[in-house]
Amino acid sequence: MNGAGNFYGRHGLIYHTQVNFLAHVFLANGEPDAIVGQLCGDFVRGSRLQDYPEAIVHGIQVHRAVDSFTDKHPLNRKARALFESPHRRYAGIICDVVYDHFLALDWHRYSDTPLADYAALVDQSLQSRAQVLPERLRDFMPYLASEKILQSNTEQPHINLTLERISRRRKSMAPLATAAPVLWGNRDALYKIFDQFFPQLIAHTREVQQQVRSNPVQAAGKING
Repeated sequence: MNGAGNFYGRHGLIYHTQVNFLAHVFLANGEPDAIVGQLCGDFVRGSRLQDYPEAIVHGIQVHRAVDSFTDKHPLNRKARALFESPHRRYAGIICDVVYDHFLALDWHRYSDTPLADYAALVDQSLQSRAQVLPERLRDFMPYLASEKILQSNTEQPHINLTLERISRRRKSMAPLATAAPVLWGNRDALYKIFDQFFPQLIAHTREVQQQVRSNPVQAAGKING
């Protein structure tokens, strides 16, 4: 891959911690500020939102609502239960990774815009708003494009590599290096769960987006409460 040496360094660590880019940018409905906000969601902590334009703040809030809904949903508890020790502890990460894989494979079911074109829109959205991005996301932008991270979710070897890269983040995450065979052994069961869950996530996200736009203070309280 292009720039692979740097990708395993500082910027690789950024990638190690963010595993569901594709779902988040899809849920932004092709709106540039929402796309940027959804991606900022993993790079902006707590309530430090005052440095960002309102539309991007809305995207960050929606990102947090998506994560909360996903973590708490009974279907995803069922998905995580498919994994045993030592992988159970990281089952949420594994599911996030494979859900992006399923979304990429089924992209045509959810979007009329080809995945490569949507990925180009994501790159353009980030570039046009680079000055307001968190530093780590700004540093990561070239790798998102050059490594074709969003498009590569269609490829099983890319999913395996993602898990292996995440495992390098710290010693305690080493079990993720051996998670791929277990993941693919549960592929059919996980896909059935994804197929049920993702339409529910879309519907929930649309509701949150309306709440954030109409009453951002109240919506923020629900998201952070």
